[in-house]
Amino acid sequence: MKSEKIDRIINSIGKLPTLPTVYMKLSHLLNTPDSSIKMISNIISEDQAVAAMVLKIVNSAAYGFYTKIGDLQRAIVILGLNEIKSLVLATSMYKIVNQFKSSSAFDMQQFWKHSIGCAISAKVLAETAYIKDPEDVFTGGLLHDIGKLIHATYLCEEFNGVVANVVETGSQVFESEEKILGFDHAQTGSALAEKWRLPKKTVNMIAHHHLSYIPDTMTKEIAAVHIGNILCISLRMGSGGEKRVPIVNQKAWEILDLKLSDLEYIMQRSTKLFEESISVMGFQ
Repeated sequence: MKSEKIDRIINSIGKLPTLPTVYMKLSHLLNTPDSSIKMISNIISEDQAVAAMVLKIVNSAAYGFYTKIGDLQRAIVILGLNEIKSLVLATSMYKIVNQFKSSSAFDMQQFWKHSIGCAISAKVLAETAYIKDPEDVFTGGLLHDIGKLIHATYLCEEFNGVVANVVETGSQVFESEEKILGFDHAQTGSALAEKWRLPKKTVNMIAHHHLSYIPDTMTKEIAAVHIGNILCISLRMGSGGEKRVPIVNQKAWEILDLKLSDLEYIMQRSTKLFEESISVMGFQ
């Protein structure tokens, strides 16, 4: 019944956000054996905002080139295909968030910063834990709270009640959503990801990032997004509306097989990359 209610909400929304065409085309092309840098460059060039961001990133202080790089194909080679895919998704996601206005209950810019912060923290965790495809974890982290965007925009009055309940009780957002809406943003977000036809791995990272229970499909990727989200909250990288730092699920920490001594590096690296990212993307 709960999933049917979520499906009805998703299907009844006339103007659901969609992943921009450039990201969908790029994802398809990167899975094609005969793709080339020129083909990738041509797709990115279809969206000038994305192309400009790629060049801005490669010319940032993080890469430290003495001469300005103005050629998109060279920029793609320098950044690497996985980095390009993440960057295109991040820029696309920013354009989606930018369509919606902040309210007194939900600040879209803080939400965006939180999304980027979680993506970065989860990716650093994935790299430290030697997860095979850390860029996939970046995607899961970036989209983990997309359900909040749906709730804040299309269930505005009810979500205002959720936010008020979080402030009043100190509960986590998903707990207040369950109480007031009957479902939470992880469920709505994963339903939207399925509608976008994103990989099952991504859907699962969104669906289970709170780890309120241990799913049958528990993976290192889910664990990285779970802990990345908590690190992001504790380091105050934006805000998804939480008023307290959640407790890390012990199983998530164990499955990543990390040591406490790794944590300082992960936090420092995540903070540095987050600050660089919001600076390059033009945030304060």
